[in-house]
Amino acid sequence: MGDINYVDLPRTPEKVAGMIEMAASNAAHLAALLKAKAYTGVAK
Repeated sequence: MGDINYVDLPRTPEKVAGMIEMAASNAAHLAALLKAKAYTGVAK
């Protein structure tokens, strides 16, 4: 794919770190919503 592997970078790029933070925040928010009112699923 590219010449540089992610694990070879000296530090995490700002854009990547920001996206990881956003993904974690969204996951925590979703978990709180599901804890308050569980998803009922799809009726068969």
